[in-house]
Amino acid sequence: FDAMSFTRIVAFTLILAAFANAAPEGRILEGNDASSGELPWVVSVRVDNAHVAVGNIIDSAHILTSARGLSELGSTAIATSRITVRVGSINQYAGGQIVNVQNVTIHPSFGNFLHDLAVITLEQPLTFSSRIAAIALATTEDDAGLAEGTEVTLAGWGLQLSGASPYKLQQTTLQVLSSHECEYQAGFGYDSVLCLQHGVQEGISSGDDGAGVVSGNKLVGVASFFFGAGGTKLPDVSTRVAYYSEWIANTIAASTY
Repeated sequence: FDAMSFTRIVAFTLILAAFANAAPEGRILEGNDASSGELPWVVSVRVDNAHVAVGNIIDSAHILTSARGLSELGSTAIATSRITVRVGSINQYAGGQIVNVQNVTIHPSFGNFLHDLAVITLEQPLTFSSRIAAIALATTEDDAGLAEGTEVTLAGWGLQLSGASPYKLQQTTLQVLSSHECEYQAGFGYDSVLCLQHGVQEGISSGDDGAGVVSGNKLVGVASFFFGAGGTKLPDVSTRVAYYSEWIANTIAASTY
């Protein structure tokens, strides 16, 4: 724990405090309706049958998502009996199918807004179709090509500007912000995160945790958190997938049927 880390945490805390009440009343994604089958890897992760996060199918048995909505304390997940996943539907309330969960593995270092990643292992493998399919994970080479200004897409069921939770999956386009610029704007230029810039009243919101950040048909990030109530002028923060490629692969290998 060095002086730079302490400075970052102090700056980050001050930013959170400054924007806690400065965000617009509404929230986002303030995007466009997704079409059925357009994003077949996107799923609704549910706790006690209520949507808590967006998930991304990475193979027939595994979903990659944010740890935040599934953590009981740190890397300890809530009971799997409470968790289900709706697959194959752009409607968070209906359609597709509800599948049960065998196990949830949260990154062992999750906490303090970092390492926000979880792998869900399903009880039974999915049968792929036009509405259920996996997305490829970004490699380190893909990640290296994410220059500032690169456009990425996200989709989720997060609260909108009206404060309502949309029934239909929403998608939008954001831009990559360099680590240097993210450090300057928000004190959060860590190698393990991918910061995203957007206009005011745009970006990710409550319910968009885990939303896949997609570039070139590959999953480059997983939405982690936003400042204030969302939609501030500060960047949104996602977990950088390629940074955790070894952990993801090892987790999948350890959870074979």
